[in-house]
Amino acid sequence: MSLVDLVSVRQANLYAELLELAGGTDLQLGPIPPHLYAVTLRTRKPPKRRLRWDAWFYRMTVGQPLPTLPIWLSETLRVELPMETSYVETCRVLGIGRG
Repeated sequence: MSLVDLVSVRQANLYAELLELAGGTDLQLGPIPPHLYAVTLRTRKPPKRRLRWDAWFYRMTVGQPLPTLPIWLSETLRVELPMETSYVETCRVLGIGRG
């Protein structure tokens, strides 16, 4: 699962809220979770162990390039989602400028 939180008018962090509901934590969030971020989660279950979540967390800043997210197709196979490239191409196709 990948989550990209770009809502800048809301002062919350959906990922932190989901972690709290699941009883988990992520040290990358820090004491005050950022409001703009992207995260990819992968679940896996090692033999005879509890379900584990692996997270790739990226803080985002207005005006800076968007990250490339790993998208997991299986426990060992992933593809890369270059969000900046996708954003620039979408702007080009829609005829909207960037600045």
